[in-house]
Amino acid sequence: MSYERLLLERTGYVTTLILNRPDRYNAMDLLFLREFKECMAELSEDADTRAIIITGAGRSFCPGLDVETVGRAAADPKESGMGMGSLDRPFALSQNVPDSLRACKKPVIAAVNGATAGMGLALACFCDYRIASEQASFTAGLIKLGLAAELGLTYVLPRLLGYTTALEFLSTGQKRDANWARSVGLVREVVPPEQLMNSANDLAGTLAVLPPLAMQMLKQLVYDGLANSYETQILSEGYVGSVLAQTEDHKEGITAFLEKRPPVFKGC
Repeated sequence: MSYERLLLERTGYVTTLILNRPDRYNAMDLLFLREFKECMAELSEDADTRAIIITGAGRSFCPGLDVETVGRAAADPKESGMGMGSLDRPFALSQNVPDSLRACKKPVIAAVNGATAGMGLALACFCDYRIASEQASFTAGLIKLGLAAELGLTYVLPRLLGYTTALEFLSTGQKRDANWARSVGLVREVVPPEQLMNSANDLAGTLAVLPPLAMQMLKQLVYDGLANSYETQILSEGYVGSVLAQTEDHKEGITAFLEKRPPVFKGC
């Protein structure tokens, strides 16, 4: 896998995806949006990847859309694929970001190394876990442009922060620092800049040694549970349990427990 806007680095079963437009603070252009969808789809199916870290090159995580380049292209739907052709999905190509993250079968960690705003904030929020550098900042900001929200922010933020905090954050458009993000539960940890990737890799390493099929199904269950009724969720858990009980990884987990050794899971 080779991309212009993204860099991939692998250590064991952990793949780090680096947003690679430092000259534009890693802002999203059309090529980025296309590559992100393709890259996430490939990593989702890659047997050698069991956990993914997303971070930004340079001082910024992601400020959202590159307004200068995307704004011009958006005026021409034939060229960009982003035209206002649908009221429910006005920027279809941009939707690659949350859609790809929600569809990914692997756990995804955002290592927020600097400023993130707008669609970049959505990228971080739709990752499964978030760790922030002390230099990170978080801004919705669209209200100050006469807009409301985009890319599922009104879906994900109330679930992460609660209704009142999410509404205040979105409606004021204020920039918030990493300590605020930690206090409201937006990120799980705030660390010095030089420790950010070590912390992200520690978490990724913990996740990567867990049984891949069980991790995939657990992630899906948790997200489905946001919309399912109690009765539906209980049935879903039972079905998943019956499937996983037939796997080699389940047998390995039982055997390792009885033998008092660390299990070695193979994803089957």
